[in-house]
Amino acid sequence: MRVFCVSDLHSDFHENWLLLDRLPSREYSRDTLIVAGDVADKFDTIRRTLELLRSKFARVFYTPGNHELWVRGDWRNSLQKLEQLLELCDSLDVLTRPAEAAGYWVVPLLSWYDHSLGGNSAVNPAELEGWGDFHFCRWPDRLGEPAEYLLNMNGPVIRHYDKPVITFSHFLPRRELLPDAGRLRFKALPQVAGSAKLDQQIRAVGSTIHVFGHSHINRDQTIEGVRYVQHAMLYPREREWLGTAGYEYWSSGGPLLELVKG
Repeated sequence: MRVFCVSDLHSDFHENWLLLDRLPSREYSRDTLIVAGDVADKFDTIRRTLELLRSKFARVFYTPGNHELWVRGDWRNSLQKLEQLLELCDSLDVLTRPAEAAGYWVVPLLSWYDHSLGGNSAVNPAELEGWGDFHFCRWPDRLGEPAEYLLNMNGPVIRHYDKPVITFSHFLPRRELLPDAGRLRFKALPQVAGSAKLDQQIRAVGSTIHVFGHSHINRDQTIEGVRYVQHAMLYPREREWLGTAGYEYWSSGGPLLELVKG
């Protein structure tokens, strides 16, 4: 059994849906897939995508990203949508709780962002005006800070495990996983990238590998004994921006990265 990972599927783009639909079912029928968030915005597209992946893999682990928690129409708020997403996963046998795979415990972690990865860097407020979460996410007044609330939801899974641990989240746990601000196209990204408190949970469970997404900046980096990995599908336009390097990336690694082989 192998464990693969992917993030930022954005399967509401037809090109991305086709990349997933073309994955050969027999090749992965004994394998595990970790999906580190941002499958899609619309609930029906999320459902269809998870069903598709579940039909191809023996096990699928998943945690929502920010796009999944955008609310429109009849949704009261983002917390209600999160609760219904977790119920949907239960009905599809998509795992949102710790389970064993290939000799590891795989531990999903809910997450959001605070300002802890932004440090003291000054940000032009105009850079964040178009940030979709500020327009499409809606949180109950009683919730407080979303990052703190979602990290607290992880409480029951923060414990000792009797096998090596792979954790995963959508958001980033460390500033080092982003380039220097001068190399970022979106200079305000560190302000909405993740939370340093997430890394405390990663280390509290003794994780050896942590999978994340969100930044669309692929990484495979070991920091203080933990291997941090992002393997994002990206938007179609981002793959076009990569040019020849992008085509080489897809032809060699494809939309999935093999993390471990059991």
